[in-house]
Amino acid sequence: MDIQPMNQYETPEKKAVSIAKLYTQHLGEKFSRFQSILEETGFDEIVIGSGESKMQFADDMAYPFKANPYFREWLPLAKRAGCYLQISAAAAVPRLFLLNVEDIWHTAPEALPAGFDQGLEIVEYASIKELKTHLSKTEGGIAFINETNELGLAADCWNSKAVTDQIDFQRRAKTPYEQECVREANRQAVPAHRAAYQAFMAGASELEIAAAYLAACNQSENEMPYAIIAGVNEHAAVLHHHNLFKQPQTPRSFLIDAGVAVNGYASDITRTYAFEPGSEFAEMIRMMDTVQLELVAAGGIGKCPIELNVLSQLKVAEVLRQFDVLKVSAEEAFDADLSAAFYPHGLGHHLGSNVHDRGSNLANAQGDKVPASEKYPKLRSSAPMVANQIHTVEPGLYFIPALLEKLRAGKHAAKFNWSRVDKFIPYGGIRIEDNIVVHGDGRLENLTRDAFAASAF
Repeated sequence: MDIQPMNQYETPEKKAVSIAKLYTQHLGEKFSRFQSILEETGFDEIVIGSGESKMQFADDMAYPFKANPYFREWLPLAKRAGCYLQISAAAAVPRLFLLNVEDIWHTAPEALPAGFDQGLEIVEYASIKELKTHLSKTEGGIAFINETNELGLAADCWNSKAVTDQIDFQRRAKTPYEQECVREANRQAVPAHRAAYQAFMAGASELEIAAAYLAACNQSENEMPYAIIAGVNEHAAVLHHHNLFKQPQTPRSFLIDAGVAVNGYASDITRTYAFEPGSEFAEMIRMMDTVQLELVAAGGIGKCPIELNVLSQLKVAEVLRQFDVLKVSAEEAFDADLSAAFYPHGLGHHLGSNVHDRGSNLANAQGDKVPASEKYPKLRSSAPMVANQIHTVEPGLYFIPALLEKLRAGKHAAKFNWSRVDKFIPYGGIRIEDNIVVHGDGRLENLTRDAFAASAF
């Protein structure tokens, strides 16, 4: 499969105009998709709330707010609570309700970007009572999607599974606007990744590395699509290392898993570095990078994520064999489930308004699921890839003491070279992750590699 770069660069002015145009097209396509959902489910309208601010327990401070993904796939108002979007079978365009109350304590709420109001009817409201006057009067006619049921609808109308299954199944295929948001999120993340690497090489602590990342992408911690993972040395073996150390460590290795949010859509990028470029661990990273690109190229329309995951396990086992960690073939290690201790997660996941986007296990719009793998029952993706899907490819190789000790004490202990294992434990592990668009013409677009190639270092 050929993987070709896209022409990414426009002037800021042209980029703003083009993304606004793509957004208008996006609204039209989403509206059309939802009309089919209304017809299929029998509801008169679908109302999606952005969510409500939550107060911390026994405190007068609210938790940081983030709109739910069902709302974010329609509107770039990730930080605005109390919004509602109405999609009606009787209306020509979606209607957006914006809460408008006097507030002298806080800054003005997040507004739509310039040009993003085309294709929307915008209504300001002051209370839920007022909002209800604009909604369907048909008993049971509203399908309401939100964390809380502030409209007071019947249980079967609130977060109706018949509706959310349809939405989740549809959202596997991303519109050109959604693709551009994730593409831009990759572009903005790359300079931040480079800043984090430079901070690591300068001897910074994990917390300082994360601060360098945030400064470089010009986003706050609360705007991140997920908490930054910045693991130095052994911490690279902690898959979700969020408890960042404040004290610098003698640097050996560094793994960073971090993205950027653009209009409510996420990038999700991981890179691993060796402090000594000529070290054996650096060579292992280089080999894993080759493996990752091979796995990217193995994807495409109709490809099965379960089969690709098996392929990734075999490739990682072969890396272990080449570095004399394994004394047996990759195939034997796979069959005996030995390599899984070094690679205990799946190859990737869907990406969009959720970092782990929904719908990746659905066989159809009625909510039936593609059967999970018996060997890997917790894979996030099992459904065949579809045109315009965005997914991640992120093979890993880790030296996790808790898992290795079980192997060391088990019946297969003689199949490992434990002196080699012990040599690599202080380096933690390796993960390399790119974001991929599967285009309708079969072409694979590597958003992450394109962004790195175009960014000055």
